[in-house]
Amino acid sequence: MNEYNVKVTTIINYVILFTISFIIGYLIGYHTHKPLTPPVGETVKVDSIIKVNDSLKLEVKQLDSIKDAKVIEVKSLDNDSTAKLFYELISK
Repeated sequence: MNEYNVKVTTIINYVILFTISFIIGYLIGYHTHKPLTPPVGETVKVDSIIKVNDSLKLEVKQLDSIKDAKVIEVKSLDNDSTAKLFYELISK
C-alpha cells in the first residue's frame, strides 16, 4: 500500500505542476499579447496613392490623345511642310 501511495502522490504532483505551469504560461502570454488594431496610417497612404494613380492615368490618356492628334497632323502634311518640320525639330 505504501508503493501505491507514492505512485499516486507522484502523479498528483505532476498534474499539479503541469496545471500551475500552464496557468502561469497562459497569464504571461495573455498580458504580453498586444491587441491587433487596424493600420489606420497605412489605409490613408493607400487611398492617397490610389488618387495619385488615377490622376496619372488621366494625364497619360490626355497625352495619348494629344500625341494621336499630332500624328494625324504630321501624316496629313505635304513634302514641303514635312521638310520644314524636320528642320525645325533638328534645330531644337
